[in-house]
Amino acid sequence: MSPARHSRVARHIAFWVATMVLSFLMQLPAYFLAGTPLYIGGIFFVQLPASLLTIYPLLYWILPRLQRGQFGLLLVLTGAWLAFSIVVVDGLRALYDLWPGPVLFGEPAPAHFSWFKYKDLGFAWFVLMAIAGAASTLKLMHDWSEQQQLGQQLQQRKLHAELQLLKAQLQPLFLFDTLGTLHTLTLRKSAEAPTAVLHLAELLRYLLYASSQDAVPLADEVDMLRHYLALEQLRLGPRVEVALNFSGARVGATVAPLLLLPLLENAFRHGTSPAQECPWVSIDLVAKPHSMTFKIINSQAAAGPEWREGPGLRTLRERLNRLYPERHELKIGTEPDLFLATLHLRTGRQLNTKTALQHDQLAS
Repeated sequence: MSPARHSRVARHIAFWVATMVLSFLMQLPAYFLAGTPLYIGGIFFVQLPASLLTIYPLLYWILPRLQRGQFGLLLVLTGAWLAFSIVVVDGLRALYDLWPGPVLFGEPAPAHFSWFKYKDLGFAWFVLMAIAGAASTLKLMHDWSEQQQLGQQLQQRKLHAELQLLKAQLQPLFLFDTLGTLHTLTLRKSAEAPTAVLHLAELLRYLLYASSQDAVPLADEVDMLRHYLALEQLRLGPRVEVALNFSGARVGATVAPLLLLPLLENAFRHGTSPAQECPWVSIDLVAKPHSMTFKIINSQAAAGPEWREGPGLRTLRERLNRLYPERHELKIGTEPDLFLATLHLRTGRQLNTKTALQHDQLAS
């Protein structure tokens, strides 16, 4: 038996035990105050079988009509079920008076046996209605809870698919840029080409293995940025001034992979054009135990074309909205001669601190 089926059977058994105990407890006030005999035999030979015969059709045949919106059919079936429950309770009560009551429990046998004794319905039918109401309420609540969980699972799957699509949109841009850098160095027959290949290999390793994860150590993301910066500096040479500052405690902090790269790509794409006399890029990352701030400032031509947000930054905004709702702040602004982008992020701490510290020390 599967765990789910085992849990379901256990829930049903617990429900019926609880209802039978409740049926017994309901008799105690009349027993102590008025001396009314306890209805023990009737619980097991009338109440329990009547409940089993009537409540399961109610739960699995009639109630689903409510969820499907079949209200007319629901009313007809409910009326038929009420009549059926009366017949079942009355018939079982008659059978109880015929044999179990007199033989097993010493109750007086009826002088004249009759199948239909509506005056004897009383307690048994009232308890049956109470049990049916409780079972229906629990069933509806359980079905509602399952629908909510299913909806959440579908939403999570949809979100995961959207994030994978956004990553897929980002990765080709990333690959084209790095391959373009390597192509430039190869054409110039630069002695730094082998070094560029090594940096590119590390970037590809990160792209293939780390980018498929939901979160990576912040130290790994920083290493990826270092390799990208090294490639860009090899391509641009001393013409562009790059200021780099990574500070703060990165121990145990995690971040979504390739989250910071679009800002870096945007800075080099728009801040190092040949039209600028002295292009420069300033990168600053400050990591705190539960947050990080990533700031990039780059030069831009004073008389350059009007800046518009490209696909990389739009993809970044979408990822931030999905991955860090209400936990991020992205500010982008331009001035006549510079461009500023600041990302403030409240990060998680999902890694083992000791392992992350060792990795951070090796990376630095």
